[in-house]
Amino acid sequence: MTGTEGRGFLLRAAPDAPWAGWAGSRFLEEGLASVHAAPGRALARLMNLAHLLPGGFGLVWDHPPAWMEALPPESRQGWWEAISAIPGLTLHLGPEAAPHLPGGAFRGWVHAPEAPEGAAGDHWRQGVLGWVPRPDGAWRLPGHGTTSAGDEVPPGWLWGDVTLPLGALPALASGEALVAAMSESQGASERGLAQRLAAGAWVDLPFSRRAVGWRLSLVGGVEFQRAGGTWPAAFGQLRALKALLQERLRTPIHLGACDDPRIGALLGRQALREGLPWRASLPLPPAPGAFTPGLVADPRDPAPLEARSVQPGAWSGTLDHPPVALLRVPAVPPEAGVQALLAQIQPPAALRWIPPDLPPPGPFDPDRPWAPAAVFPFPADPGSGVQRGLFEGFE
Repeated sequence: MTGTEGRGFLLRAAPDAPWAGWAGSRFLEEGLASVHAAPGRALARLMNLAHLLPGGFGLVWDHPPAWMEALPPESRQGWWEAISAIPGLTLHLGPEAAPHLPGGAFRGWVHAPEAPEGAAGDHWRQGVLGWVPRPDGAWRLPGHGTTSAGDEVPPGWLWGDVTLPLGALPALASGEALVAAMSESQGASERGLAQRLAAGAWVDLPFSRRAVGWRLSLVGGVEFQRAGGTWPAAFGQLRALKALLQERLRTPIHLGACDDPRIGALLGRQALREGLPWRASLPLPPAPGAFTPGLVADPRDPAPLEARSVQPGAWSGTLDHPPVALLRVPAVPPEAGVQALLAQIQPPAALRWIPPDLPPPGPFDPDRPWAPAAVFPFPADPGSGVQRGLFEGFE
């Protein structure tokens, strides 16, 4: 991975390959290996593909459900667990595959217009699955981008990821600094990729240069609001910046939120070190000077559920894929409490619950640890009228 630090942004790319990518599982039958006839070979090539892409690979499972029914339950569960354990690979499924999902160590995202119910809903509330709202035909992959609409998902790629704090938007509105850094990085990646292709060291998946895009991700939503920023103005600047970058670079731009706390910490240290104007919104020492990931409260802090899940208004008309809301809770939430929460956060973000029997996702920062699960607020159950206290169970 290569990194370029500019004034108010951080660019990440790969030296000789795309930064990240995605594809539908039906393309595995054509380009990688037959999932049905040779699952071990398909798994090995998926691991090789995920290894080539520092930003990860999104596998959209668009196989027909009949393929699942033909496998014994043990083989089916082993296949899902093996796929979801590949480092850097994220599995995305539709609602038609939900009845065939096993429990246990399986992890992934289910894309559906409504929140999962039944067996899939149990997996979701237990933290096995995440839920991504999917109102239209295209797949919106958190952390990557938006796929082309259609029954099959063709391979898509990203040259890199550019992350910036929301407070730095006015300074980057001209786009000149971003265009220069992105153009230089893209040229280096293309030259390295040409050598990789010539040496036969690339996977057998279609690669169309014109379809490769960039991802523009955001951090520091809490600090932006603390400094008196307004979301309508910020989203207007984002749409203008996206149009400018698409015109200058001639590539698609995918707008999203960055949920990596390490990037927020790097950009916070840069703002403090260089005395940039947006440093004033950062917390004062001895608190670590880091921007919070995404647009809402830090998921590591025991803030109310609404503060960690309710996204700014009009985000769905600006961002190309939903932000991720990680909701740690002291116990598996009841179905009624989840439905009551969803009624307050329309349109919902991509939601994943983290009950106490599941470890929170890394990386783990010694300066900003995850709070214990017992101190996180519990979703209220409107049927019983019971709300767990914030410090309930403490001596």
